[in-house]
Formats: sequence, structure tokens, C-alpha cells
Amino acid sequence: MMIRLILLLFLAAPAVAAGTVKLGFPYGGAERTYYLDVPGTAAPDGAPLVVLLHGSGGSGAFMISRWQDLAAREGVVLLAPDSLHTDKGWDLKDDGPGYIHDLVTAVAAAHPIDRRRIYAFGQSGGAVYALTLAMLESEYFAAVGFHAGGWRKPAEYKATAYATRKIPIAMWLGDQDKYFPMAPLHQTEHVLTEAGFPAELHILDGRRHSYMDVPDGFHDEVWAFFKAHALDGPPRYAEYK
Repeated sequence: MMIRLILLLFLAAPAVAAGTVKLGFPYGGAERTYYLDVPGTAAPDGAPLVVLLHGSGGSGAFMISRWQDLAAREGVVLLAPDSLHTDKGWDLKDDGPGYIHDLVTAVAAAHPIDRRRIYAFGQSGGAVYALTLAMLESEYFAAVGFHAGGWRKPAEYKATAYATRKIPIAMWLGDQDKYFPMAPLHQTEHVLTEAGFPAELHILDGRRHSYMDVPDGFHDEVWAFFKAHALDGPPRYAEYK
């Protein structure tokens, strides 16, 4: 009976990919969890950093496992935090820009990071949050990309007013995604481009909402978009109360 219980607990626990470390971080009166991967190929004088934002019910461990092969090839440092309430996803109050900024600062203090090349990528609920961060911290991230998420309500378009830089944004959406229809995402692209943002929408034919359903070479395509963009100078963090 005890062996069976241990096996069930093991199977239920999120897998941590080889080379990834799970770390704790005190923030907002709570002990937070994040996952970090610093490949041996990372440049000693400063490597690019990708912040990975999981979907509702997901985890940083899963996100980092999907990016690890590319990170090793390209010398990219991966930072994948968990939201405070993983079942509900990202919340501006509990997981605000300050949380992400403080995590990046802690990682950069221990590992050389090219601060002109800090990117954010989100999936599903993390995609919605990545787009929010793009607006709030447009001078902090060099570029933002996401899969299977985005704005679905006209009221959300007002967030463009917060951006002080026309940050590059790339969106990927499966045409069979039942949670995020194509029409609102086409409208999101229109709103962003009309406001002057270099935004692009990529439709994945025959693909659904699941992150496991992305085509081969997907992360190479995202990385090609990211590495084409860098800040002109040091990042500027906008603090919010």
C-alpha cells in the first residue's frame, strides 16, 4: 500500500527537466517557486533571457521542458516562474510586473544576462499575461510572444495606452483553438498595428489550444522573432503600486 502511494505521488508531481533547478523566492509575504535553466552554451559575458509564463493550471516546470532543447542550442537562459495561484493563473495583484522584475534581477545577479535582450513568452493564460506585460513594461522587454491566447474583449484594447514604447509582439494561434477564436485575435493584431506596434499574427493550420500540439520547429520560429529584436539601451522598469 505504501509503495503504491509513493508511486502515485511521484506520478502526480510535475517533472523537472534535467539541467533545470527549482528555486524558492520570497515575494509579497509568500514563498514563490520558479524554475531556471542556464545552459553551458550561455555566453559568459551576458546571455539572452526568456521569461516563460505558463497557462492556467500549468507550471513553470512544464514550460521550461518545452524550451530546453532550443536554449541549449542557442545559449538562452530560461526563467519560468509559477503564478501564486496556479489553478487560476496570473493575477496582476499577486503576480504583478514587480514579481517578474524582481525574479529577473535575482537571476541576473547570479548569472550574466544581456539586459538588452530580455523576452517574455506566454501560453494560454500566460499568453494573456504576456500581452499585458508587453503594455505595462514596453521598455523592459525587448519583445514579447505568445501562443494560444490574447485579447478577446474590446475593453482590453485600452491597455495599449500604457505602453511607452512600440514593443514588437508576435502571436501564434491554432485555427482549431476552441478557447481563443481567430476573429478576436485578428482584431487584436489590427488594434496593435493601428496603434503603431510591430505586431504579427501567425495562424497554425489544424492546430488546437494545447501547447503539446504546436508543430515541429515552433520554438525555433519564436526564437527567430525574439533574436531579431534588442533594446537600444538598458531596460527601463515601470513600477506600479
